[in-house]
Amino acid sequence: MTTGIWQRNMVSWMLVVALLPVAAALWIEQDGAALLRFGVALVTILIWQAVFLIARAQPLSPIAVVTAFAVALLASGITEAWQIVLAVSFGTVVGEQIFGGWGRNFIHAGVVALAFLYFAFPEVAHQGTGIWVAISVLPGAALLLLTGILSGRVMIGAVVGLVVVTLVMGADPGAPFLQGSLVFGMVFLVADPVCSASTRGGRWLYGGLAGALIALLGWADVGIAAPQAVVFAALLAAIFAPLIDAGIIAATTKQWREHNA
Repeated sequence: MTTGIWQRNMVSWMLVVALLPVAAALWIEQDGAALLRFGVALVTILIWQAVFLIARAQPLSPIAVVTAFAVALLASGITEAWQIVLAVSFGTVVGEQIFGGWGRNFIHAGVVALAFLYFAFPEVAHQGTGIWVAISVLPGAALLLLTGILSGRVMIGAVVGLVVVTLVMGADPGAPFLQGSLVFGMVFLVADPVCSASTRGGRWLYGGLAGALIALLGWADVGIAAPQAVVFAALLAAIFAPLIDAGIIAATTKQWREHNA
């Protein structure tokens, strides 16, 4: 993402464009509540980007819009503004800026911010979003797939992992795909082009792991409609993504050596 047309800022802007239908659906569903959360989160992120611009000459990035929107959609409407500021500050600094900005981090800043929010304020109930938000994610997902920003292997692996574990647990495999927060999280958090696995085989395994974790955390714990399931699944899967890639590379190298010995 550093050469040709597909450098980091271009990829970021494509992600922003893919968000536009989701923003319209969320506005219809939640009116101005989500807009307030988005504004607070975006201003906080831009302030931290400005701080690191001055301190380390790290450029501003449009990925701030994506991170802020993820927080706006997946945080509860009753979350206080100061709680969002605290969580987004932690997510932006620890999850992104200390690694050199988006494109060099290994966990999505929005995932870190939301995980912090859920852990730090467990008394706040977080509600998921409905089917119209889920449907609105599809045009953006198609755009990202066609441009190669979104990995089809990751998405298919995630869907398969989610459906298989859901069937094993005896639940309805179609129910998760009616939840807007879950579908949004799978596309924009789990399949983030920076934080997901990068090898071909690794993408299948990473996607399958993320989907299985969403089902386990959803059906067995917080509920499949709760946004916590997809956020914590994205967090755990991203932590294992480098290990998955390392395993695939090691296995491929060993196979190549044996073949050419």
